[in-house]
Amino acid sequence: MPAASNACLISTYTQTSCFEDDKAPSDYISSDEEQLESGCTGRKFHYENKAERTFNAEMTAFEDFAGKNSIGAAFTRENFNEVVQDLMVAKSEKTSDFASYESLPEAAKHEKFFRAAFEVLLKEGVFSATSRKNKVNEWVNPEELEKVLELDVNPGPSSHGKLLDLMKTVIKYSVKTGHPYFVNQLFSSVDPYGLVGQWLADTLNPSVYTYEVSPVFSLMEEHVLAQMRSIVGFPEDAGDGIFCPGGSMANGYAISCARHYAFPQIKTQGLASCPRLVLYTSEDAHYSIKKLAAFEGLGSDNVYLIKTDARGRILPEDLRAQIERTLSEGAVPFMVSATSGTTVLGAFDPLPAIADLCTEYKMWLHVDAAWGGGALVSRKHRHLLNGIERADSVTWNPHIRYASENGIDTMTFYNEMELQKVKQFHPNAQLVIRIRCDAEVAQCQLGMKFGCDAITEAPRLLR
Repeated sequence: MPAASNACLISTYTQTSCFEDDKAPSDYISSDEEQLESGCTGRKFHYENKAERTFNAEMTAFEDFAGKNSIGAAFTRENFNEVVQDLMVAKSEKTSDFASYESLPEAAKHEKFFRAAFEVLLKEGVFSATSRKNKVNEWVNPEELEKVLELDVNPGPSSHGKLLDLMKTVIKYSVKTGHPYFVNQLFSSVDPYGLVGQWLADTLNPSVYTYEVSPVFSLMEEHVLAQMRSIVGFPEDAGDGIFCPGGSMANGYAISCARHYAFPQIKTQGLASCPRLVLYTSEDAHYSIKKLAAFEGLGSDNVYLIKTDARGRILPEDLRAQIERTLSEGAVPFMVSATSGTTVLGAFDPLPAIADLCTEYKMWLHVDAAWGGGALVSRKHRHLLNGIERADSVTWNPHIRYASENGIDTMTFYNEMELQKVKQFHPNAQLVIRIRCDAEVAQCQLGMKFGCDAITEAPRLLR
């Protein structure tokens, strides 16, 4: 949920002689349509009677607001009351069923809408969307979907009913990731209690950066991260952690920490104060390592890719060779990013051997366990991450659950090379499906450019 705007205008009126006794000053400008037309949508006036404020001050404040929001011209002491009365008359003449767009929820205005919206989410977004009787996705081409969604900004307000219809449309044409038939390599299913937790978090809209503004979630974050460090095997009461926008940024934070650990002066003096730094990772590692190395100014050429064995695991002997190469070049080896669960083969690098080399050459050891970290809570598969407790930093995406092998009978592919992978690693595959989309505006175009024609060439490849 977007945070409420912290930009607001507060005008403190001291004299109320220009207002009727039974009306609050806000009544004159609180019409939904007036708010929208004046450009002050979502903002409220706050009025207080303070005798020490002068009429000139209140007139100046009102004139400033009106001028900025195009609801009036210049004001004078003589016409001030008249202008306010005109606003009052204009308000009384306007009737509208438009929804009130305000940053403050009010039961009288919003409760019915909230309950109706929740009913849509629960019925169509949760239960209907996860039923085997319904589709995973109502597929339409991008150009058709643009017309259905009416993505252009609406110049006017919308009613509650139209907003509810929009919610239903969004649900209808979205991929139902909680559907039993939605199988993704990184996530799937909807945890009922996690969903309720998400609703709770969105309702409170916390920003967990200080205890003052988020006491409950600050403590919650500390305890969850401490438990995760304990599962990894870090010493009790040692270390720290942070929730990140994603696994890629978590790897980026690790690179930044490793760089600062090797050369603390970089914080104030920058990269120019350091020699050329070299980072090592698997040739099958996630692309974020090279991407974030470039982003942080190290340069992607200074990410040395280490050879892997037939199962996709780093070869420690090649790692040593690349470290020695770095030293001979006059550069500094400062970090190894090992992978526990590569994105293609699901390989787990040999952490004990890598940790030994990091100790020998005084390098930072980072373990990217975004994909395979779930094995840490598995009695059967935890051994795959033996040695992770020796890491200096660990990336772990808890939403990517389980690291066990999956028997795959159906797979999509986009070129002949992918089909060869199916044959090599899944010899029992019985059916290969390819979805083709040649739309020029499609985010992922699948056509002749990416491989075989689904009709004329697929039979040849399947042989």
